Amino acid sequence: MDASPELALDAAVPAAGFIGGGVGTEGSAMNHSPNHIVSSRTGCFRMSHIRGVLDPNQSSRAIACGSQRSLRLAANKRYRCAIIAMLCALTLLAGAAQRCMAQNNPGRIDAPTVQRAIDRGVEYLRKSQTDRGGWDEYTGQSCGLSSLCTLAWLNAGVSRNDPDMLRALHYLRRFEPTQTYAVSLQTLVFCHVGALEDLPRIRRNVAWLTAQQKAANSRNPGAWNYGDQAGQGDPSNSQFALLALGEAVNRGVEVDPAVFQRAQAYWRNLQFRRGGWPYRSDDPTGSMTCAGIGSLLIAQDALSTLDHDQKALRCCDEESGDPGIEKGFQFLSQIFTVETNPGSTLSSDFYYLYAIERVGRLSGRRLIGGHDWYREGAEHLVGLQDAFRGFWNGSGPAESKRDVATSFALLFLSKGKRQVVVGQLDHPSLRNLGANNTASLPFSTSLKQLVRHVERDWSQELTWQTIQADGATVADLLQVPVIVIRGSQRLQFSNELVATLKQYIDQGGTILFDALGGDGCGDASGFQDSVIDLSQRWFPGSQLERLPPSHPVWFAERPVDPAAIGQDYWVYGVGACCRTPVFYSPRSLSCRWQHSGPLLRNADMPAAIRPQIEAGISIGENIIAYATGRELKNKLDAASIVDGSIAPPPTRGAIPIAVGALGAGEKQVLRALPNAATLIREKLAIEVIAVNDPIELTEESLARVGVLYLHGQTAVDLKPSERDALQAFASRGGIIIASPICGSEAFGNSIRTQLAGLFPSESFEPMEKEHPAWTTRYGGYDLSDVTIRRPNQTGERQKNQTLQISRVRSTPIVDLLSVDDQAAIYYSPLDLSCALESQNSVQCPGYNTADAARILAGLVLYSLNR
Repeated sequence: MDASPELALDAAVPAAGFIGGGVGTEGSAMNHSPNHIVSSRTGCFRMSHIRGVLDPNQSSRAIACGSQRSLRLAANKRYRCAIIAMLCALTLLAGAAQRCMAQNNPGRIDAPTVQRAIDRGVEYLRKSQTDRGGWDEYTGQSCGLSSLCTLAWLNAGVSRNDPDMLRALHYLRRFEPTQTYAVSLQTLVFCHVGALEDLPRIRRNVAWLTAQQKAANSRNPGAWNYGDQAGQGDPSNSQFALLALGEAVNRGVEVDPAVFQRAQAYWRNLQFRRGGWPYRSDDPTGSMTCAGIGSLLIAQDALSTLDHDQKALRCCDEESGDPGIEKGFQFLSQIFTVETNPGSTLSSDFYYLYAIERVGRLSGRRLIGGHDWYREGAEHLVGLQDAFRGFWNGSGPAESKRDVATSFALLFLSKGKRQVVVGQLDHPSLRNLGANNTASLPFSTSLKQLVRHVERDWSQELTWQTIQADGATVADLLQVPVIVIRGSQRLQFSNELVATLKQYIDQGGTILFDALGGDGCGDASGFQDSVIDLSQRWFPGSQLERLPPSHPVWFAERPVDPAAIGQDYWVYGVGACCRTPVFYSPRSLSCRWQHSGPLLRNADMPAAIRPQIEAGISIGENIIAYATGRELKNKLDAASIVDGSIAPPPTRGAIPIAVGALGAGEKQVLRALPNAATLIREKLAIEVIAVNDPIELTEESLARVGVLYLHGQTAVDLKPSERDALQAFASRGGIIIASPICGSEAFGNSIRTQLAGLFPSESFEPMEKEHPAWTTRYGGYDLSDVTIRRPNQTGERQKNQTLQISRVRSTPIVDLLSVDDQAAIYYSPLDLSCALESQNSVQCPGYNTADAARILAGLVLYSLNR
């Protein structure tokens, strides 16, 4: 080990009622797109049937003659291409990311590939585990290597009840190590396992590490050496010691704050002016620079506590940022690579990658120097893995030992792939200039604390990210389901960034604007004005509203009383389609998250402050639960983006697909059909033009469409002329599909009754589980096992009950009304529209996006073949 010492192992201003302008309906960028080619009065082109296609240059009167049966057959032929094209579009909407318009380069790596590499690495370590339960140690080390291998297993997902894991834990519990690496790694294992029986062992190790820290009169005060006071202390030992102590604090074990203060001073003194850190030379290395950044982050986190005598929360009195951390990242960005440990001569590449993972995860950064550190590192490691036995092997004195390199590789791959649950936007106008003249995001590590609470409540390991606004694409933003934008001054966002944020919302993203107002932060009216302006710009005619007590922001994860934060406190939002994509808090939630660490450790907290910090955490968790439905995508999944707002001018033979104008709120869902049309044009040699504006229900309008989609949010009462037009449309072979937006019972009950009344001699019948539409018989999908999602509604919830979303696997629930033995009208009581409009409409009873698309495809295919 001595031959490679660096690698040795062992402002509160809420207004009552509304904020902003008057009440109105949601606007849509689609109203100005080239797709907008149909008159809002007639809702269609003048077209005629010529050899099975529609010609926009000819009169529509040619289809006005012929028998009812010949018309129906002609209609079926005419629209067969259009329907098949729409089916393909729906398939694409529901398919994998590589079949959609990915806005970023997914590279050659994906989540399944990484998981296979992890599984193979885990199995290799099984084979190298000794009969005693550990792994072959280095001379002079008690259990350091065994702790490293066990830690890799734990992070790779090996069950604590796995027989080999039980043997490894039993082996480690036999030791009371006296080497810094071994003590630190053993502590990390016990903290990760979280067993009560290990608490005394963790406390013992904390006491040992505290005693081993170099004193003020030593050469390197605040550092650690190999153990037993051997040596002057070095940064490699010191980073592992501090990592273990930080995890012990998170586990609820008390550590003297002076330990972190001394360590913080040590790392600050060791840093070069350029921003990097060395090992034992005059040159900085990549691994030690990561060690310095990570250690300062850990110390900063551990020292962020409240005064026990504090009577009121003061959010903006603290100095923001640590210049050492920022300088370290600037240097690391300049030297970043995943190919080797830059600046090091010790052949410690795997050790360096583990350090990169730690820095990226602790700081919430997806990019370092413009590099997606996890994607690049994962691709590099997968390429280095032994193709037959699944191990990794380095070249230095430590990493030439396969167990070491494999463990570091597993730690990088498994810890780095944690799913992202929330993120924050970093923009120059959001940064504060601290007393040290360093501009940084206020409460930049608050999301770390919030995510820890989510991890505890969801029982899964998660992470968070910071997104650099400059140059960010929609795909970059979609890496996180919820973006927090915090500040107190007017936002100085470019038009390009504003448009990108709107696209993010349209693709299912959620934004929380968090004002740094009140609680010692001063006036945030400029920030609030910007939020109002953006909301009105994104949703013309809409406004920020006080979210009612029935909104999931107050109970999705746990019930919360806004008065706990302040008697005048409330959360506001903008409703769009089937969800609330924009939230606004006039007092800082981030401040409350930042100071919530003691809650995780069951530690003391000032009684006057505890309730509002608990409330702040609850609101944050509720927004995340609401926005995601507790369903997260894999970190390496490419963002699938479909933009139906841009379409080419219609050409000869273009086929329209339309929504019916009912005046029941159907304009709240305008993007689904344009998106489908876009995908058809990209993937098929058939031009389908989606009608943006709903068409009037007249015989003239309906004569030009093959599929009519009826949806809404309020009760509808069809006029006699509309009933006659729909009856004629269905009689001549047109297909009608009806579904209530977000499962609206008012719309559903009224439209079903009136559609059934079109044909008194017929009736809606449930489509049985074995129905051909749910099979592959006609070229569709096997829909015998779709996911049906049902949230508990307001009237169903008991007091203090959280938002519960039941998910059952079944065939779709759809009723069918046939006309002359032909499938004519389908009715789905569960939502289809919101699922197709947005991936995150979890508040609606219905299906996920993939299943909703496949259901529509199955219905259309069945109708064509009947």
